[in-house]
Amino acid sequence: MIDIGFGAAEAWAIAPFTTVVVFAMGILLYETFFPDNERGVELPFWFSVLGLSIAGVLSLVAWSEGPAAYRGTFSTDGVAVFTNMVCILAAGLSLMMGVHYMGLIGVTAREFHPLVLFTVGGMMIMGGARDLIVLFLGIEVMSLPAYVLAGIRRQDENSGEAALKYFLLGAFATSFLLYGIALLYGATGTTTYAGIAAGLGEANRLVVLAGIGMLIVALGFKVGVAPFHFWAPDVYQGAPTSVTALMAVGVKAAAVVGAARLFLTALSGLHVEWSVALWWIAVATMTIGNFVAISQNNVKRMLAYSSVAHAGYLFAAIAAGTPRGGGAVLFYLLTYAFMNLGAFAVVIAAGAKDEPNEMLSDFAGLGARRPLLGGAMVLFLLSLMGIPPLAGFVGKLYIIEALVDAQHIWLSVILILNSVVSGYYYLRVIVEMFMRDPTKDASVVEPQPYLMVCVFVALVGTVFFGLFPDLALDAARDSFAALR
Repeated sequence: MIDIGFGAAEAWAIAPFTTVVVFAMGILLYETFFPDNERGVELPFWFSVLGLSIAGVLSLVAWSEGPAAYRGTFSTDGVAVFTNMVCILAAGLSLMMGVHYMGLIGVTAREFHPLVLFTVGGMMIMGGARDLIVLFLGIEVMSLPAYVLAGIRRQDENSGEAALKYFLLGAFATSFLLYGIALLYGATGTTTYAGIAAGLGEANRLVVLAGIGMLIVALGFKVGVAPFHFWAPDVYQGAPTSVTALMAVGVKAAAVVGAARLFLTALSGLHVEWSVALWWIAVATMTIGNFVAISQNNVKRMLAYSSVAHAGYLFAAIAAGTPRGGGAVLFYLLTYAFMNLGAFAVVIAAGAKDEPNEMLSDFAGLGARRPLLGGAMVLFLLSLMGIPPLAGFVGKLYIIEALVDAQHIWLSVILILNSVVSGYYYLRVIVEMFMRDPTKDASVVEPQPYLMVCVFVALVGTVFFGLFPDLALDAARDSFAALR
């Protein structure tokens, strides 16, 4: 047995995770023993926001106290802190979307807020994992509550179907993850990233490559890259929209960072081998996601395929195999969080009770009926497309820069061409909002102050990081450059 010990470094390392778990348990007890009332509906939300805020502060403190703990198996370095911040942002805005929305769609489950916090806890473990066993624990802690969240709208068959598909395919992916871990452990005699990197030279090459292939399958499922993406559109469409936003941003961010840290540290010695696989996966993912999205008439499903395409862009940055590519991954995840969460928030705001208004035709005339909301959606979609000077353009620009720097010229060209293709389905929504007459009478929209704040925050982030990218980009690049 390895004697890890528990000191100040270990306490600070798990402080953010411990905080969200303690708050999750406290909110669960509150929801269990106190009856619902008008004030009580919002109290769990505010407690959740408080827990996430404290976890964010503790992440920054832990970073300043020291980068590694538990004999190097878990880290509180810049990559982990950056991941924590993106996931906290995703969870906070998703909770904000759900304050009134969950009631409108008939979700009365009291475990919504605790489940979101438990999911964030798993994301934090994944962001700081420097050992394959810790990575596995993070994935499971993140995934199990996410399965329940996907089916939390119990009276809806689509939500139940989404949860079942997510669970079954998630269990299938977990088996690949465990087999991959077993093969790498058998070949190198360790599960720590540093130990694997040191032992690759003497390990059986065939066994190592087989283990890497299984890890690519497992992590590819969590990220939602082709050909492991087929669950994403159905799950994203069937889950409540606020849950979909969390999965599309938070779950994806944690899985991408987990993959990036693994490949760029533990497996950097075999970069030539695994980069070829990631190269083709990235090309297939962005191409399939963008071309299939063109045929979608459900905006929520279209955004799901858009999310698949963006997973391809992120895998392309990992395929570069350089710290510059890793920094581009972190920065793009931050910009993607703002613009994608904002788009999902507008989808919620465009609906009403018993009228989800998710079809493309439902957005007809939205720009005239609700010009501020329509204008915000335009900026989110243009940013997702990669139009300057919005954050999405800068994010793609730095991914392309990393690819060119790593001599992946053709991959950068394919990425640019796919961005052009994506303009078709994003512009369809804009045309529908501002150049089509409404197909049905406008429904009465109840006041949604929390949702409007969510849209505003996402809009500010989308514009701000497009105009001033260096504030986050420098931190992202320095974080990956410091990895060992």
